[in-house]
Amino acid sequence: MKRHKSLVPLSRDHHDGLVVAQGLIKGRSTAPGSTWPSDRTQQASRLVVFFETHLRKHFEVEETHLFPVVRASLRDGPELVNQLTSDHDVMRGWVRDLVQDSTTGLADRLRSFGKLLEAHIRTEERLLFERIQQEMDPVELETIGMRLNDHYPSDSNGPACRS
Repeated sequence: MKRHKSLVPLSRDHHDGLVVAQGLIKGRSTAPGSTWPSDRTQQASRLVVFFETHLRKHFEVEETHLFPVVRASLRDGPELVNQLTSDHDVMRGWVRDLVQDSTTGLADRLRSFGKLLEAHIRTEERLLFERIQQEMDPVELETIGMRLNDHYPSDSNGPACRS
């Protein structure tokens, strides 16, 4: 299903998150010309920067402007929002832990973070966004789009992270 224009900025963020997730899961990038490091310590640093500059804001935008509407408008919305918010909380905690200890079990921790981030994004794209487009009134979708426009100016594609 083609993504509704109101959700496109979030989907662009998701693309960037999937690129980072794959680098964390595989421990390297398979993209030609990628600047993704193969050293796990450098990957941890890159993840912290990505989180602070992109993911933190993305989570806040979803939790402030998307999830309340989903909670009120979709069947099983509260359960879905609770799971997605829990994922956000887990990832925030893992990044805090990574900042405090960036060496212990690093490969496993980065791989686990990548797998959670990938699964989380897939749930939002394949389940949440599909249901939003199927179940929400077009006026609600436009309202979401207007709220997101405050965070993603029209001349922007969202806060991209080219990894």
